[in-house]
Amino acid sequence: MAVTDPADLGFRCSPWTRARGVDPIGSAGTVDELLLVEWPMPWPRDVSDIPALAAVALDPRARLMLVTPLADDGESDGLARVVHHRRTGTHRLPGVDHRVTRGAVPALLTELLDQPERDQLDWPSAVAAAPPEVLVCGHGRRDPCCGRWGTLLHAELAARGSAARVWRCSHTGGHRFAPTAITLPDGRAWAYADADLLEGVLARTVEVSTLDRHDRGCLALPPWAQVVERAVFQAIGWDWLQHDVTETRVEEAADGSSAAVELVWRDPGGATGRASATVGVARVLPVLVCGEPPDATTKSSPEYVLLALTITR
Repeated sequence: MAVTDPADLGFRCSPWTRARGVDPIGSAGTVDELLLVEWPMPWPRDVSDIPALAAVALDPRARLMLVTPLADDGESDGLARVVHHRRTGTHRLPGVDHRVTRGAVPALLTELLDQPERDQLDWPSAVAAAPPEVLVCGHGRRDPCCGRWGTLLHAELAARGSAARVWRCSHTGGHRFAPTAITLPDGRAWAYADADLLEGVLARTVEVSTLDRHDRGCLALPPWAQVVERAVFQAIGWDWLQHDVTETRVEEAADGSSAAVELVWRDPGGATGRASATVGVARVLPVLVCGEPPDATTKSSPEYVLLALTITR
């Protein structure tokens, strides 16, 4: 009989995936607009199960995520914080803090999506530009690995007094790579994260060459292109985050086993560069349901591999 005890780490999605050396690149998702909403726990498995937030949670224009309320000094007024991040560049997803009554949150979310050209700091609800932020997934009802290791990571990072604002957030995707995190405003997703890694990323002190097994990709790009963008990031270093990708071309093979990818970018001085690459699928692995054996899953996910790369600058 199959062992299905959720306490068995052999069938927990993150240890199982990590033990197989799965490269997380290409799993970041693509997000151009992000809405963070302070919402008390417990959270349901899916954000859309909250009636007041369901419409925005299902709106394809933005990603809605819940964050645990912060007990900030001087903010005991009962208002909820909404942080609206909107893309202004490949590696720029800046945000603005808004504060409203909890009952006014749904209407504010809808208005923010319906008026994309309006200056956010001009809104009556606006407080200030958002500081650098780290989102750590601790959504236990979605996945036990995030609930366990993500919650521990959030507590450790918050206790260190990071210069960034640290949130425990709802599902980021990619729970098999827990603990998972997203850094803002650069808009990058991270796998198998720990406090030292995230602090090094925020301070730009960690060697970029050591990030490959943690870097899930840039939220501005689709999966195939994320693979190539990470390679360019490693070639150029932290300065890459000051560049903007101006063209992205992906030509996927008919059988889905590979893709030809081309990225064109411009650096802060206006000089351009180009990367031409071939990306393949190294293997297709099951996405475990925590506590259940691999043959019980109904989902699978590709692991991408960079097969060829030419960078021209």
